[in-house]
Amino acid sequence: MDKHVIGIDLGGTKIATCAIDKLGNIRGRKIVPTLASKGQDVVISRIIQCVYDLLNESNLNIDDVTAIGLAAPGPLDIKNGLMTNPPNLPGWKDVPIVKILQHEFKLPVVLENDANSAALGENLYGSGQGVDYFIYMTVSTGIGGGVVINNRILRGSTGNAAEFGHMVINFEGPICGCKNKGCFEAYASGTALARFARQGVIEGRKSILADMIDVEELKAEHVFSAAKKGDDFAMELVRNEGSYLGIGIANMANAFDPELIAIGGGLTRQWDMFYHQMMNTAKTRLFASKDIQVVKASLDSDAGLLGIAKLAWDFVDNSLKR
Repeated sequence: MDKHVIGIDLGGTKIATCAIDKLGNIRGRKIVPTLASKGQDVVISRIIQCVYDLLNESNLNIDDVTAIGLAAPGPLDIKNGLMTNPPNLPGWKDVPIVKILQHEFKLPVVLENDANSAALGENLYGSGQGVDYFIYMTVSTGIGGGVVINNRILRGSTGNAAEFGHMVINFEGPICGCKNKGCFEAYASGTALARFARQGVIEGRKSILADMIDVEELKAEHVFSAAKKGDDFAMELVRNEGSYLGIGIANMANAFDPELIAIGGGLTRQWDMFYHQMMNTAKTRLFASKDIQVVKASLDSDAGLLGIAKLAWDFVDNSLKR
């Protein structure tokens, strides 16, 4: 049987795994909720069990696997295989995730930032194919990003470049999950959109959101649903979401001058609701790149899996050359 690598995409709300061959073909996949609130040990156990379930459901044995790639939320210490302090995984601090997985599966494990992995996957197999200067941004529970130049990830000196979600857009803004103030993520993520909705309802804003669900359970999806029904407050929130994203896009374009920016993540399921506001805001704040092209990413959740699998295969190939 052909060899495969296992790709793991660890997010704040779900764990996705897949088996991928050398040509990028996905043999099987398994997705489970992360259950991040239950703590580090539970999440790690779920990662491990998800891999075993994937192998079983894909009719693969561990002997059919040559390496494992883990796409994980930053910040990371890639050199030492550590997840240092991910904002959307409470309680995680310097977790030696590479050693843990190596010990369990007896295979080499490649660690990469989840957004970098998705950026590479989207650049090689999705909307960024053939683009030499490419930016990918994911907008879901949090906001991440990656820059790919000539098919190579821009990692920075410590491997934590392009953390777009944590560029500060208001130095006296709300507290972010990273404990800083005024981060882009604290304004434009799905989590932030839900927080703004809850604040408004609690403060007495007239909205059908107050009757849809308990205020503490409000999520971004409820905001979009209410906006589609013509709710004034929800439509205001969606316009603001577009404006915040536009500011972030302008900052990225001004800093990197890319050919193309692709946006993925859960919020892009409502792309048409915020796209025009986003682009109008971005264009008013661009410095040099007045004709920036922004598209919806095409690979959805597969981008990170394909990207980390490519990095795992690169590791295998380089090992064979030594």
